[in-house]
Amino acid sequence: MTRRAFAGLMAIETILAFGNTFAASFNIIYMYKKLHMELWAGPLFFAVGFSIAILVSLWMSRQKRMNLELQMVFALACLCVEYSLFIFVTNGWVLSLFVGIAFGLFYPFFWSSFNLLMALLTEKTDRGVKYGVSFFIWPVATFFAPFLGGLVIGYASYQALFAIGIAIIITTALLIIPYRKYIPKDQSARIDLNGIGRRNAIAVIGEGGFEGIFWIDITIISYMFLTNEIELGALFSLFGLSAGIMAVIFGRVSDKIQNRIFFLRASAVATIPCVVIVYLADSLESFAVANGVLEFAAFMFPVFVFSLLTDRLEPRKNDSVVTREFLLDVGRACTLIPMIGLLYIGVSPQQIFLLCIPFLLMALQAEEKKKPSKPLAAGTDA
Repeated sequence: MTRRAFAGLMAIETILAFGNTFAASFNIIYMYKKLHMELWAGPLFFAVGFSIAILVSLWMSRQKRMNLELQMVFALACLCVEYSLFIFVTNGWVLSLFVGIAFGLFYPFFWSSFNLLMALLTEKTDRGVKYGVSFFIWPVATFFAPFLGGLVIGYASYQALFAIGIAIIITTALLIIPYRKYIPKDQSARIDLNGIGRRNAIAVIGEGGFEGIFWIDITIISYMFLTNEIELGALFSLFGLSAGIMAVIFGRVSDKIQNRIFFLRASAVATIPCVVIVYLADSLESFAVANGVLEFAAFMFPVFVFSLLTDRLEPRKNDSVVTREFLLDVGRACTLIPMIGLLYIGVSPQQIFLLCIPFLLMALQAEEKKKPSKPLAAGTDA
């Protein structure tokens, strides 16, 4: 039953990953090229969205019972609304506001529900590899979807891209119907900062801060090097598959040796020089190589942060999921707001990328739950 439930959950994630990446890779590019938005305005709807997501996580934490199936379907409906807005709204500022609202509702309602189901399907002995498989689906989708999205834009239009994205997302929602028999009823979750510990809270905010810069700024830097959508799609696809398989392998190793903190810290430390290399890149070729290495180094530490938090709150896995989502969104929002300000005053996207470094250092604060010491054998002196 657990294997079928896990396989079904991965099928849902795979379709969503493909459809969302297919369209989402180009939403900021669309705002620059078709709506002629300023460079600093591109990330605005993400800042609005993650700010709303914080409030949604707080609301979820106060609910006595949650219907995960309904939350996931509602979230996917919000995602369809988001891409519909890209088709029909032509005012960039209005688009940024309402897309931000739709995104802010989609993100926590879907991913908190999905990750809660994922956590319930894991044990400490298989958590690293299962989380690794889940995270690996996104680079696989990213390898194909942006390139195909670029082809659709090149040979058809942005409107066709977003319409196809909506159709794929609707397909994802339909997959939830047969999966509902695996979804437990009346779940609840609480934000528990004390339970995960102060250092882990800092680490998760650091991960969120890094992701806030990385997800948005890499797209903007890519746009600075290339403006042709087909070429951009190929470049995004090149980035996508760099490290996913390594996360699965190291996740399996961490399950066996029960030492996640080593892989987490190694990944975060290895990412820092890659950030500097992206900053120094002065050509498309050097940027592509630098970001490929960065993807390889950075992919693993979110997997192990998630695993570590679930380990920490093992009897209350639901709490670990909602707490993580809340802190990630705090980190993302707190990063994007100053990022918009720096772009506004003329700081280059590559210079802004250096802001990843302090957030990566925050991720190093993570700590594993201390293992109980073994009792002394009878008759042994203390």
